[in-house]
Amino acid sequence: MEAATKKKKQRKQRWNDCNIVQVFPDLKRLWHFSVAEKQVVQKAKLNHSGENPIPPKQVEQTWRQFLQKRLNIAWLPAEHIFLRIVNLPKGEDLDETKQMLEFQLEKLSPVPVNQIVWSFEILPCPDPTQQTVLLALAESSSIEKLLGDLEESGFQTDRIESPLIHPLSTATFDSDCVRVHLQEHDEDFFDCIISWHINGWTQHVGLSKLPKSDQGAKLLIDNLNNTAWSGELEGWLSEAPELRFIGGEHVPSSWLEAAKGWTSKEIHNEPAPEEDEQAQVSAERATRSLSTTNLMLEDLRTKYRQQYIDGLWMSSLGGVAMVYIFGVLIYFVALEWRRGDNIELQTGLRSKANSYTNTMQLQAKVNILQEQVDLKYSALDCLKVISEMMPDGMSLLSFNFRQGKVLTLRGKVPTDESIKVTDYHGFLIDAKVGEKPLFSSVSDPTISNASSRKKSAETPTSTWSFNCELRRSGFE
Repeated sequence: MEAATKKKKQRKQRWNDCNIVQVFPDLKRLWHFSVAEKQVVQKAKLNHSGENPIPPKQVEQTWRQFLQKRLNIAWLPAEHIFLRIVNLPKGEDLDETKQMLEFQLEKLSPVPVNQIVWSFEILPCPDPTQQTVLLALAESSSIEKLLGDLEESGFQTDRIESPLIHPLSTATFDSDCVRVHLQEHDEDFFDCIISWHINGWTQHVGLSKLPKSDQGAKLLIDNLNNTAWSGELEGWLSEAPELRFIGGEHVPSSWLEAAKGWTSKEIHNEPAPEEDEQAQVSAERATRSLSTTNLMLEDLRTKYRQQYIDGLWMSSLGGVAMVYIFGVLIYFVALEWRRGDNIELQTGLRSKANSYTNTMQLQAKVNILQEQVDLKYSALDCLKVISEMMPDGMSLLSFNFRQGKVLTLRGKVPTDESIKVTDYHGFLIDAKVGEKPLFSSVSDPTISNASSRKKSAETPTSTWSFNCELRRSGFE
């Protein structure tokens, strides 16, 4: 039963490349990464202004991305993000954690729930029965404004996140401290993410926009004091911990001096990661499914996905139409070419038909002349052969030509010598004039006894006859 009730783990999406866009008032910065199984490698870093837009080839979604998946990430400016730390019982999975957060969302959100987009990240926690959740919220209007600006550049966003969240998800602290991470907002202001790490727990996270001047140092100390008083009231803070600035040479000296007056513990100043490093971490965590923070509007993500699929269908139909039109053009070109060949063949056929007709007429004339020559001597040749080959005792009664090629012979022979007719028939079959056979065929002889009403003392006779067909020497 336990196996049946376990929820299946979602299959991790495999990505082939990743784009990260950071939006400034007059500039867009784009990082392009190639994603492999073992590493994520930065391939390009481009700055694009209004006069130099993002190349469509860099961000467009085509058929290639249907097979080689591309992840598009947009960084939301820090001033639009609100962060809260929430401690919850350990959940079985992310869905259960999400449900627990939904029950407390109205209490945790600074604006009405129907006007926000929210997500969360699981932070390290020393208690195995509890979990520390970093809740990230943003107004829907700011998300829509960012997406509208990116849509004009042809960038269809898959994820919206902040690079300031990733260090909190991966960092471990061996002592109590307050971590102040400075990110330059512009020439006059810092985006400061201030996180409190006490007894292995991340107790508080705040995001503020502070000026770089001495006034910013005063506002920072006020922020630290307010959080410290709140921690003392809640019972998780007893004394001011050490301060760790993440900014290196960018941290103003007035801020460091003010920090020395706030705590008696050691003050550290670590170099801040470069933007390229932050983009690398963001791409690795997103493509490896290590980060769960995504402030993308679900309906817009569905819209982009549908637009992409519709675009593939339209491009497919356009491709099919182009192939069809190209095929029709090829058909008509081939048809015209075959028609030209057919005309040439018809012309050649007419000329050959005339030649053939003339040849047939000439052949007929030659056959007629040859037949006339053959017939001129055929009767004499036949009479000579018939006379020479006729056995003694046989007599010829009639010699008749029909249709110029059939010779009918009729004669008589004594009845007791009828065998001579058969011999004579064989002689005629083999009869030749020169080297050529005289007859092409000789019919079987017909022998009949002669009858008389008056008895006579003469020898009885029989009448014989057969037809001989002359062999023609004309053209076949």
